[in-house]
Amino acid sequence: FAQPMLAGVLTTQFLIEPTGIVKTVTATGVDPSVASCVADVIKTIEFPRVPGAGSVEVHYPFTFRLASADPRSPASGEPAPRDPVPDAPGPSPAEPAEPEDRGEPPLTGKLAQVMVALHAGRTEQALVLAKRWHAQAPGDVLALVGLGEALEATHDARTAARIYGSIIDLFPARADLRRFAGERLERLGTARDLVVDTYRRAVADRPDHVTGHRLLAYALVRSADYAGAFAAILAGIDQSYPANRFRGAERVLGEDAGLIAAAYLAHGGERYAVMHELTQRQLGLAAEPSTRFVLYWETDANDVDLHIRDRRGGHAWYQNMHLPSGGELYADITTGYGPECFTIDGTPNAGPYRLSLHYYSQGPMGYGMGLLQILRFDGKDLTFDDRPYVIMTDHAYVELGTYQ
Repeated sequence: FAQPMLAGVLTTQFLIEPTGIVKTVTATGVDPSVASCVADVIKTIEFPRVPGAGSVEVHYPFTFRLASADPRSPASGEPAPRDPVPDAPGPSPAEPAEPEDRGEPPLTGKLAQVMVALHAGRTEQALVLAKRWHAQAPGDVLALVGLGEALEATHDARTAARIYGSIIDLFPARADLRRFAGERLERLGTARDLVVDTYRRAVADRPDHVTGHRLLAYALVRSADYAGAFAAILAGIDQSYPANRFRGAERVLGEDAGLIAAAYLAHGGERYAVMHELTQRQLGLAAEPSTRFVLYWETDANDVDLHIRDRRGGHAWYQNMHLPSGGELYADITTGYGPECFTIDGTPNAGPYRLSLHYYSQGPMGYGMGLLQILRFDGKDLTFDDRPYVIMTDHAYVELGTYQ
């Protein structure tokens, strides 16, 4: 298309049924072929299921701007290409300008109130707020998150696990919420059988989501079921995915197989059988230590970006994929779910690493929720550090701590 035909406002109107399925979509403005493309994408989005509620009518505008004026317009429905525009003024490709941190709080409303109280050490106040909120809205996922966070802070992991598990009970047909609940339970280190079961069911419901295969495989590793974990990751590799849906996923899954295979062999796996499976898929066995930061988000049609900074001033993100001190961001996923993976081969030597995420494009899905999983391989065993998050404000940043 000529550029002028792509500039302007595209207006969408769609109807969401109580099942979360988009029933009808109309899109007008800009160019008819673009409008048709956007409508087709909206039809594939899955919204939260609300039993007993009526249908919801949504009106949502998408603003298209020329790339020369705004290379990545956050108002557009699909983020523009990430590569710098060669003729555009501004920083050179060697020093790309990162998205501005506007200092906006990542959380709003009642969840923000609960988390502010927790961060200030007022755990009892946070628990009272969270319990009151949950009593008013027992089916609200954010209310369940707030109560679970407060219970964790008071060291009541058992009750927190029941609260997170209730997300599964409320939304059994939602693969994304099943995974989200499992990610919360993983941090607690309890209910191991429930975690494996919810990931397994999520894979059965949505085998076309890469994240489900990875979460299931590594949950089985944590349960010391190395044979099951190896079979699960191979199933993820053998699964077909929509073209260009999960950039870099083939590489991530292939390396996962090598890591899990190495752990499996270290814990009694039969070498010939393991190597046969890897060789058939042209994959290698992991032989050296490594550290991986893997970002998931359980929402569709939106864009969350992983940022890694080291103590030497290095900063890796979607326009600067490598740290001079070592480490690579594999790909930039702009369409939802992830995973975005940053890997440091060998022993990290520039820590502490500061980890954060940026809600680059909220899109029509609203708040984002997911997990930053830190995976460390020592040549034999895999260890994990789980950092779940919620982000509610478009363009805001969430700090996810440091890693030494």
